[in-house]
Amino acid sequence: MSRVIMLCFLLTGCAYEVIHFPTENSPSYASNNASVSSLPASGYHRVESGETLFSIAFRYGLDYRELAALNHIDAPYIIYPKQKIRLGENKANSSQRVADKATNKASKAVNNRPKVAVKSKVTASTKTYKKDTKPLVKVKAWSWPVDGKVVRGFSNTGVSSKGIDIKGTQGALVKAAADGTVVYAGSGLIGYGNLVIVKHNEVYLSAYAYNERILVKEQQNVRAGDSLAVIGGKGNDRPLLHFEVRRDGQPINPQDILPKR
Repeated sequence: MSRVIMLCFLLTGCAYEVIHFPTENSPSYASNNASVSSLPASGYHRVESGETLFSIAFRYGLDYRELAALNHIDAPYIIYPKQKIRLGENKANSSQRVADKATNKASKAVNNRPKVAVKSKVTASTKTYKKDTKPLVKVKAWSWPVDGKVVRGFSNTGVSSKGIDIKGTQGALVKAAADGTVVYAGSGLIGYGNLVIVKHNEVYLSAYAYNERILVKEQQNVRAGDSLAVIGGKGNDRPLLHFEVRRDGQPINPQDILPKR
């Protein structure tokens, strides 16, 4: 009996703390299809415990660099629960600015000022942030995150799949598709179950969803082929991995960059 206990201890001791076992009644259980969420009417997102700037950007299909710049958040992009994150310009502010411009033009016309002087001042809320100009570290090579058949392809229309579903084998390990850093490991994005997001460089992120359990921690550096999780699934589709790649925050077809089979 003592040997069995010791064996269990050794096996579980090799795992990381970020391990989740969702149930079918859990909101994080993959009962909904993975999709990009619409921006809220307010234009803001309230940070919940466990979220990172990367997971918020991923949720709304945004570039994390522009999101950081918009909120004046510098690397390593630390955010806090209940923090208000601006996602973009809300419609009310946009309408007010249009009205203000019209008022300014009318006022200047009355004062007979030259047309060349009628220029709206660029405010902080209308600035376009430049993308990072640091030398881009290229992704050396992409590899398949798990062996198996693609049972659902990519679609970038409506709320269709923003990635691909790969049918794997029970107990298979989900591998990093390229070198990078884990920037999210958790179950806070509805429709993704237990999710791992890896940042490969300033342009590319990859995401691994519906995992049975997660084997890595945030801020952990990984190499292509390193184990990230144990394959899980959604509903009766098990074992299955949902895999996504984002370029500048936008979903792209993973099969365009993965090796041909």
